[in-house]
Amino acid sequence: MLTITASQHETARTLLDWLKVEHAIEKPTQRLQGFVDLDSDGFVAETRKIRGRKNPLSAAAVKHLRDEFARSVEPAQALARDAVEAEHAVTDLVNAAYGLTPDEIDLMWATAPPRMPIARRSDGFG
Repeated sequence: MLTITASQHETARTLLDWLKVEHAIEKPTQRLQGFVDLDSDGFVAETRKIRGRKNPLSAAAVKHLRDEFARSVEPAQALARDAVEAEHAVTDLVNAAYGLTPDEIDLMWATAPPRMPIARRSDGFG
């Protein structure tokens, strides 16, 4: 997890610096800072939004953004998925170590605070 987190931070620093240098993005939006939650279209749209109507993106700039998205963001997204899987594996191990029943796990998730660091898996376990 530490390696994944360090890699994610480095990718964020590098990508935001690249956007500053290559596309004049001095103040990225929160959505752009959370780039791992964006798809390619969202990444381009956020960049275009920040640049505004007076500084539109050329076709070459759009291609440049999409290429960088594939090169930098998609691997970061894969690492983010790996981190979530690891978190869920740890959660499952802790639940098993405490001998929690499925009903107890359901109760735990039903009463979890709204800002839990991880979401419940879609399969309903841990």
